[in-house]
Amino acid sequence: MECARRHPFLGWPASPSQGITEGAFQVSRRLLILLLSLLTLLAVASPTVAQETADRFSDRAAPDSVADLMLNTPIEASSDAGVLDASLAGADGDARVIVRLQSPSVSETKAKGRAARNAKKTIETEQSDLLDRIAALDPSMRILAEIQVVMNAVLIEVDAATLGSIAEDPAVQRVAPVGDYELDLSETVPYIGAAAVQAAGYDGTGVRVAVLDSGIDYTHANLGGGGTLADYEAAYGTSPSDLRNTTRDGLFPTAKVVDGYDFVGEAWVSSISGPALAPDPDPIDFEGHGTHVADITAGVDGVAPGASLLAVKVCSAVSSSCSGVALIQGMDYAADPDGDGRTRDRVDIINMSLGSTYG
Repeated sequence: MECARRHPFLGWPASPSQGITEGAFQVSRRLLILLLSLLTLLAVASPTVAQETADRFSDRAAPDSVADLMLNTPIEASSDAGVLDASLAGADGDARVIVRLQSPSVSETKAKGRAARNAKKTIETEQSDLLDRIAALDPSMRILAEIQVVMNAVLIEVDAATLGSIAEDPAVQRVAPVGDYELDLSETVPYIGAAAVQAAGYDGTGVRVAVLDSGIDYTHANLGGGGTLADYEAAYGTSPSDLRNTTRDGLFPTAKVVDGYDFVGEAWVSSISGPALAPDPDPIDFEGHGTHVADITAGVDGVAPGASLLAVKVCSAVSSSCSGVALIQGMDYAADPDGDGRTRDRVDIINMSLGSTYG
């Protein structure tokens, strides 16, 4: 079984000192093998290859020691980066951006109870006022999402010619592009110590994990479902266009997948000119990646079989793309599933097995 690149539960050796000793031995042994392999490779390498390599790095001065590479002081990010992200300078056409407001989000205020609800209402009013001002600049502006809990921000699609004016609004802290990401489940860790943790009596019971992915097939046998085609078709239908995958139909939530939401719909594929995001309350999986991750996390034979899952669908049903807009909405949802502005119902862990091409 493959597993996600990163897991929310990690196992530890029964004896810390034993684990450290054995780990050090394994590292030393691997370093020795690697060194011998490199020496062998250099021994058989042709003079031409060796010379080409030397020429390629001839203009780079090698440090006398690793210590010379260490920073004396941490590098601090510049605070004068500007309100408008540099990548948006000179942009034309439609731009999909996140606009962060100056005032703090609900979580940043650390308000609780009624104060948290009031803070959320205040932020919603501020955002509404800002959106009215943006609409005056571009009447065709489209609202993609409004976030209040994890950050105070609105996500919009707007004429790039208005971005400078939006950045000058006194309520705006930052205007930046919204990117999309790719599902990532290509590397596996066969053994992470989960069995030892389970043997000690820890199986994730009482822990809630939000899986931000392509949704979860809550009819799957490993996740407490019936595991039949009939069960799946009753929940999803027979195609992405089937309306059964947009409603809960009394089949969701379940004892294992206790809540969730679909922030993308079934047609979105990533292109800004393609099908729009079409959120609905049924996060049933069609692509399969999210179900795989959920099974590894809390399935019958998973890392934490006692944990509960929230299916937060932020990735396409028909491609490997994950919406940047939906991801931010999903994070906000995981911090406040019932949407009342209070985060006492927040999940314990958020899992996102996705990324983008390096470089």
